[in-house]
Amino acid sequence: MKKRNPVFWFSFFLLTVFLALPTAFAHANKPLIIDLGSIAPVQKMSRALAFTLPVPPTQAVQFKGTGLSAAKTGNRIPAERLTFTPDPSTQNNATRTVYHLQIQLLPSDPPGEYEGLIYAVYPDRKTTQPCPLLVKIKILPWIRIEPGNSTPQLNIAASPFLREDKLLTRNPVKLLLASNAPWRLLLRLENETPFHTSPFPLQIGIGKTLNTVVFKERMRVSDDYRPVAFGAPTVVGDGSTPANYWTELYLTAAIDDWYHYPTGNYNFKMFFAAETLLP
Repeated sequence: MKKRNPVFWFSFFLLTVFLALPTAFAHANKPLIIDLGSIAPVQKMSRALAFTLPVPPTQAVQFKGTGLSAAKTGNRIPAERLTFTPDPSTQNNATRTVYHLQIQLLPSDPPGEYEGLIYAVYPDRKTTQPCPLLVKIKILPWIRIEPGNSTPQLNIAASPFLREDKLLTRNPVKLLLASNAPWRLLLRLENETPFHTSPFPLQIGIGKTLNTVVFKERMRVSDDYRPVAFGAPTVVGDGSTPANYWTELYLTAAIDDWYHYPTGNYNFKMFFAAETLLP
């Protein structure tokens, strides 16, 4: 029994060292987290953040990685859009170096929580382990809507022949909408004629060209916001041209069976709201 004691204690010592190794190894290779926060890139823009590496400024450093990805959607931000530069103000005799990470963002980047591992590699130190950097950024959904006409106004004129069943607007109103996510457009009508409530509904039509109507909705002044159009993300690439940024929507209105209603001048105001939808 006594002869087995040295073997037992030696085995116990090896087990203790083996259990301690993973903790020490994991601590040494714990990634440095660089969180760039949340941003809604409505145009081409960049965001930067400083971090420190435990190497002197004279040490050559290479940054290697495959970019960032969103786990839920699989969308990616390529590594080419990440730039690492040393801070020129760092003293040459310092033992640590400040670096700046800059990421280029495009208005077409889909919403999501992106992250990826970038490794700081020291080519002159063959025995030094690369330093892992966990880069994180959250792209927020965004949407913009603007009038496409200098005077956005719809006019419905009475028929001079009194034979038409429907009165239509003379010219449509053009809306410009841009978004990096699926979207929907909502509309609400408000009466602008004092003491003269509209007795008829309006037939609202929205199309993506002058001669098409994709969405139709019958609305009254008393109605709350109603969805009148839906669509996919509009921006392509960096959105540097209007055609790659905006989608055009043409709004028309009509009065069906107008001769059943009292004649007169009726003024309406249209309120639009736009929102993004979960992908």
